[in-house]
Amino acid sequence: MRSIVKLPVSRAVGSLFLSLLLAGCASNYSETAEGAPLVRQLTQSDHCGLAAPGLVYLDNVAQVERLSGLPTRNLPLDSLKAVDFEREHLLLVSLGQKTTGGYGITLEDSVIRDGVLEVRVSVRQPAADAMVTQVLTTPCAVMAVTPANWKRLTVSGAGIKTLTRER
Repeated sequence: MRSIVKLPVSRAVGSLFLSLLLAGCASNYSETAEGAPLVRQLTQSDHCGLAAPGLVYLDNVAQVERLSGLPTRNLPLDSLKAVDFEREHLLLVSLGQKTTGGYGITLEDSVIRDGVLEVRVSVRQPAADAMVTQVLTTPCAVMAVTPANWKRLTVSGAGIKTLTRER
């Protein structure tokens, strides 16, 4: 009779231990170890020069300097070059080419869940009846992101197709 009682208790203790162990392996972060935000928006522009929607990840100043060759770029590079690339990298989120003005991207929030840096943005787009400039634009936002504790990055939000990048 004792062995019948001990078996369910030992399974319960074992299950509890396994659950705690697995929960400890799942890492979620909402800020860096120094208490800084995981992602912060540095700037945005209506004319980044990136004709296709997507992500551009920059982890050194030489990569920032290559942006100067983008056609129709109106993005201030000096402030981007000033980023401390030991602590932060840069992420450009592009909406691609649009046929009017009135579009933009704003950072909403971010979290690291199980090795994935999840960045949520909101996209501004003109209302159907809005008066807007009839000009080709390439709107984007530039964000500083922590390089620590993630292997994959996703950007999502209302008005944007989920974008993913492996590191």
